[in-house]
Amino acid sequence: MTKLRRRASLALLAATGFAASPLRSQDTTTVAPDTGYVEYHDNPLSLPLGIGLRIPTYDRVNGLALPWGPKLELSDGRLDVDGLVTYRSNLGKWDPSLEGVVRPGDTNELKFFVGRGTFTNDAWIRDDNTNSLAAFFVGSDARNYYRGDRATARVATTLIRSSFTFTPFIGGNLERDWSTGSLAPTKFPWSVFGRNGKLRMRRPNPEVLKGSIVSILGGTRMQFVSGGLDGRIDANLERSLRISQPTCLATPGGLFCPVVDNFTQIVLDGRLSFPTFGTQTFTFTGHSILTTAGVVAPPQRFGYLGGAGTLATVDLLALGGDHLLFVAGDYVIPLEQIQLPFVGNPFIALRYAAGSAGINGLPKMIQNLGIGAGVSLLRVDFSIDPASNRSPFSRRSAVTFGVSLSP
Repeated sequence: MTKLRRRASLALLAATGFAASPLRSQDTTTVAPDTGYVEYHDNPLSLPLGIGLRIPTYDRVNGLALPWGPKLELSDGRLDVDGLVTYRSNLGKWDPSLEGVVRPGDTNELKFFVGRGTFTNDAWIRDDNTNSLAAFFVGSDARNYYRGDRATARVATTLIRSSFTFTPFIGGNLERDWSTGSLAPTKFPWSVFGRNGKLRMRRPNPEVLKGSIVSILGGTRMQFVSGGLDGRIDANLERSLRISQPTCLATPGGLFCPVVDNFTQIVLDGRLSFPTFGTQTFTFTGHSILTTAGVVAPPQRFGYLGGAGTLATVDLLALGGDHLLFVAGDYVIPLEQIQLPFVGNPFIALRYAAGSAGINGLPKMIQNLGIGAGVSLLRVDFSIDPASNRSPFSRRSAVTFGVSLSP
């Protein structure tokens, strides 16, 4: 019995020693990893709207322009690149492009575009959404177009001084252009109204110089916000380095070989808005194109005026050239005594506009005086040309309806 007890005591001691040995004990000095927090990284490659579609546009040359493609975007904002293919229904074309922004620092950025597309110099008149709606519903497209292959890059930096922001840039451009929808287009997009109008969806495009242009770019954007003053000025300078010589043309008087000189062109675009009395506001807008004296820029550098967005009494984009000046003032008076559901106060507006455009110089300015009324984004205006000896492109008066979707 004594031997049995001794053996049991030895077995218990051995078992206790084995369990307490360093090889079998729990290490309470080591902290277990925290599995409750996991760091995730967003995939830089995505398809906007889930399938890669972007906001479409509609106009009298492209018809429906529907971009599709992936986006490469880093979460820190240093890189934003779109690889797109744009289908243009009226042209039956699939245009590839690669465009984006690289931001190596907080105030510096590189913008680039490489691809084929349909281009215009008249996007300042209406924003894309407003122009698309006007073209689709009433056949009014306030832009002229040309087609081209283009490679553009520019480096910009942002300087902030109190309420002023300056963004100077420098860059380069290489393009090869050709006309589209010129003279008598045989095919044109559909619209609810105006689809057969020769000044609407069937309006031809001015021809451009077929060939290439190599140029350097420079300029700046200045924005300022101080109190109720809100303004923006864009200045863009282009100096051509090489323009391909156009093909000689056979004319009744013999062979005509036009000579093309290098050009320097400055484009200025600005907007200034400020309050006056109470809730009344005044907005000034201006746009100008100035080309080297004695040199005619290629037609793909022309700007145009006419129509509801510029000079209402002038036929749509009837005035054009490498020299252009347009100014407009809009004084808006809200009717605070009237409060309409959902849209707020209606308003009345007084408007003055003047402009001209020509080749190698500015013709006499055409003036418009107008009064308008509207609510929210909708507006109707009655304008007159007060000149006794009016331009052949200008009528005595015009009534225009408009909608603005610009911010």
